[in-house]
Amino acid sequence: MSARLALLPIGLFVLWCVVCQQWYVCHIKQVCGEKVVAPPPLVDSVDNRPIVFAWENAQPETRLTWNAYRDSLLANLTQGKLLEVTGLYYKDEKTPDDFANMGIARASKVKQILLEQVPTLNPEWITVTSRLQDETADARTKKFVAASFNITEKPKEDVVEIVEVDNTITILFPYAKSTKEPDPRVDEYLEKLATRLSKTDETVAITGHTDDAGTIAFNQQLGLDRAKHIRDLLVSKGIAQERLSIESKGELEPVADNATEEGSRLNRRAVLVLNKKASS
Repeated sequence: MSARLALLPIGLFVLWCVVCQQWYVCHIKQVCGEKVVAPPPLVDSVDNRPIVFAWENAQPETRLTWNAYRDSLLANLTQGKLLEVTGLYYKDEKTPDDFANMGIARASKVKQILLEQVPTLNPEWITVTSRLQDETADARTKKFVAASFNITEKPKEDVVEIVEVDNTITILFPYAKSTKEPDPRVDEYLEKLATRLSKTDETVAITGHTDDAGTIAFNQQLGLDRAKHIRDLLVSKGIAQERLSIESKGELEPVADNATEEGSRLNRRAVLVLNKKASS
């Protein structure tokens, strides 16, 4: 009997511990009766890029966000504007048949999709161009963005225009002209370029290009005339001729589709590339 009485305090202590634990869990932690739920498994993030491409493939792959993105672009395509679709491509990608490069092929496919999805679009409102880009580490194995879009003003007349991107300057020419006559914008720009060149040892590679109107021989000469015109202007401003190299690609390297007026305009150009003098 005395042994049972001796165990009574131990039993009361155990009971007290259970009651205290229950009170702490239910009233302090507020988790009484709740089940422990495991966190959801990790999943790959959704690819929200509207349109992507694969290596050496001109056919675009549109995603769920494409329709909204397309509509936002076209909402800004008002009277007097053009939608410029630029196809991006890498140097080692195979050139598709009937295209100057993979970039123009990609831009043309995007234009085709736009016209199919929005039948009210006028094909003349969309121009396609291309741009070479540096290859990324995973370009050959993963989908990548290879189309950019820009709303531009439609030129009111066929005039000279200058576009500068990094160390590359593009001068767009009127139809069938090398612009022998003075043009204030070209002269002003080349004056600034000559000032820069006078302070550096940079050389300039000048390449003349044309659209596909006329014969190949005519366009080859026209492209060369355009390159010579720019070279001669720089020489007249004090730049040594040996720092200026010229060549013509004629109609062989278009950056846009000659089937449209705007595409032809973008192909009538001289491209100046500024190069630093190689260290000896």
